[in-house]
Amino acid sequence: IPVSQKDKISFTVKDVYDNLQEVTYAIEWTETNKPEVKLIAPYASDNGEIYLSSDDSRLYVEGQITDESPIRSIMVEGLNASYRVNEMNPTFSATIDILNKNKFTVVAEDVYGNRMEREFTFNREGAMISENNPMGKTWVIFIENSQYQTFASLDGPTKDVSLMKMALAKYDIHNIITKKDMTKEEMEKFFSIELRDLVRSNHVNSLLIWYAGHGKFINETGYWIPIDARRDDEYTYFNINFLRAAMQSYRQHLTHLLVVTDACESGPTFYQAMRSTPVPRSCDDETATKFKSSQVFSSAGYELAVDNSQFTRTFANTLANNPNACLPIENVVAQVTVAVAQNNQQRPKFGKIAGLEDENGTFFFILKE
Repeated sequence: IPVSQKDKISFTVKDVYDNLQEVTYAIEWTETNKPEVKLIAPYASDNGEIYLSSDDSRLYVEGQITDESPIRSIMVEGLNASYRVNEMNPTFSATIDILNKNKFTVVAEDVYGNRMEREFTFNREGAMISENNPMGKTWVIFIENSQYQTFASLDGPTKDVSLMKMALAKYDIHNIITKKDMTKEEMEKFFSIELRDLVRSNHVNSLLIWYAGHGKFINETGYWIPIDARRDDEYTYFNINFLRAAMQSYRQHLTHLLVVTDACESGPTFYQAMRSTPVPRSCDDETATKFKSSQVFSSAGYELAVDNSQFTRTFANTLANNPNACLPIENVVAQVTVAVAQNNQQRPKFGKIAGLEDENGTFFFILKE
């Protein structure tokens, strides 16, 4: 029987002697959606894979449950997790034993019995990263915007990000996160909240942020173009000065930060030009590896007629053909600048990020042993 939008249901019974009884039951509506489980630390990819950075036998797990109803219980590998019982969408934590294990399970159940069981698997390749790596735990974030709503769609970002991932495969990169086709709201939330929490909770030491997509340079300010941006509406663009402001909240957790933008010039409010040609650095130099760096390297953007990037091709080739144990970003800048100039394209810009702490350190790519 249809019960939509009703608050009660009645049953009437009559026997052969016309004895009649009617019973009414109130309908109490409850939701039937399962809770959603998200890990904050350690970071888990969309398919639930976790890259471990050490061989420790115990693992601290931190996450969040999202549900329309209060949560009754949260279990991590059979153990009761710590969380605020009366809080909606609570965060939880637990320390579990992972010795000789290749996975663990998080089970969340709400007050209506809706139950979600999510499995996470371990990838122990990260545990093999040398403890002597001077860059520490290194993450790479790719922002790949190509399927635009009002701007011309691009094939270049997808190809270029793929090329960069292949080039980085030979280096000590602990984790790579790819965000595709982001709206302005998604970009602002990611850089101000999500990435901040990931950097803090996962103790990231060195961070490379790479943007590929449309860009604009207006009134001495650089913009990244979200996929939902409207033409000739500057307000709908992502001002990269917002990126700098967002990073100030978690810059204290990082030693090295490198922003690479294959979209547009960064603009003078974001970028402090180098006064001279960058001098190659040595990874044996503790002032280069231990002291903070905040750097930006930007191209002049995609040429729509060609939709490919000499900037990225040379960047990737420099990484792929490097025979040395470490490669400073200054060497990459030199190679890319020459190649771009030979193709009569606008000279890329390299310098420090204005307003962020920089102690004259620099970003190194460290080969896997």
